[in-house]
Formats: sequence, structure tokens, C-alpha cells
Amino acid sequence: MGMLRSELLKFFSGYSFLGVLGFSILIPWFVSNFLGWPSTAGGLTVVENARIFWALAATMAIVSVFAGSYVVSREAYYGTLKRSVVMCGLTRLVLIKYAAAVAVALIVALAGTGLWAASLMLWSTPEARAGVLVPDAWRFLPGVLLASVLGGMWGCSLGWIIRHYYATTVAAMFVPLAVELPLLANSTEVARWFPSGALAGISWVPFEGLLPPIQASLVFLAWIALSGIGAVLVLGRKEL
Repeated sequence: MGMLRSELLKFFSGYSFLGVLGFSILIPWFVSNFLGWPSTAGGLTVVENARIFWALAATMAIVSVFAGSYVVSREAYYGTLKRSVVMCGLTRLVLIKYAAAVAVALIVALAGTGLWAASLMLWSTPEARAGVLVPDAWRFLPGVLLASVLGGMWGCSLGWIIRHYYATTVAAMFVPLAVELPLLANSTEVARWFPSGALAGISWVPFEGLLPPIQASLVFLAWIALSGIGAVLVLGRKEL
């Protein structure tokens, strides 16, 4: 527990966590502009607006992927990974960092969803705000949290495989937004097999053609397993 607490303190120290929280608001707004919402909220029902709100909240998983990768890439950036391995051993350090990535992803998802909802209440249309306040729609929160936790594990694997802060950031955030999001909007049948498409299915995002949550979870677990194998192979062959 002491090592896990230390990892969490590293993550939340300084201003880095504020940057992560900033992304947790910016990315849902970026995707909402891509979809033309909330300007179109007036022509939708309250239930439809609520589903779109949660669909956009699910993009928090992208932030969780970055947060999970940052658990590793931060130390790689500062050159302290080798010291951490010497202190607690490679196997134990990897397990601790995965546990930290899960905890961080959960915190990011909860805080980010709250901030996303608050920003809508302050700066959106009355119809969009009504969608936020539908009590029944909050049943989508567990799916968003699950997607974020799995995203954090995926991000941690990316961090171990790439182990370069800027390259990992591109893989964790730029690729989902620049490649997988347009593919999700235009060719869901293909995108649902990619990591972001699987996360969207887990979160019950209202796109036609997505896999159901259970199947989407299995697809994403396969991605996590592949990335985990990749991390093991990389760690077995490269110097820290």
C-alpha cells in the first residue's frame, strides 16, 4: 500500500493533475462540437439529450488512457524508472503502476464527469441542461467508470511499451481523437473493433452499430491482453 500511495502522490503532485482535469472538460467539448451538440439540443427530446450527454462523458476514457500512461511516462521523462525498479523490483513495480493507473482513471472519470456536467449547466442551452438533470440517465455512470478504468489499464500498457512521454501522449490522445473518432462517426462497423470503439460500446454510447457492453468489454480486454504481452516483451528486451 505504501508504494501505491507513493505512486498516487507522484501523479497528483504539482500542476499535472490540473492539466488532466482540464482535458477532462476540453475533450467532451471538442467531441460535442464535432457532433454539433448542444446547438442541436433544442430539436431533441430530454432523453435524447441525456444520452448524448453520457456519450460525451464517455470520452473521459480517452483522458483516462492518458492518465494511465502518465503513471509510467512521467518517470520515464524524468529518468527515475531505473531507480524505482532497484527499489522494489520490476514485477512489483509493474503491478503497482497498473493498480495506480486504475485508481487514477477512476478518480479522473468521477471528477471529469462532474466538471463536464457543471460546465454544461453553466454554458449550454436549457434543453442540454435538462438532459443532465434526468435522474434515470445517471444509470450510464457505471459504464463510463468501467470504460475509464479499462482505459487506464490500456494507457499504462502503452506507457510501458513506448516509454516516451510525447510519443505516448500522441498514442493515448491524438490517435483516438484524430483517427478513431471520425471512423466511429462514419464507419461504426469497423471502429467498434478498435480500442475507442470498444470503449464506446462499454459506455452505451448511442451510435448505431456498436457492440453490446459485454461483447465490447471482451474486445477491449483482448486489446489490454495484447498490450500487456507487448509490455512484457518490451520489458524483457530493453534497458530501462
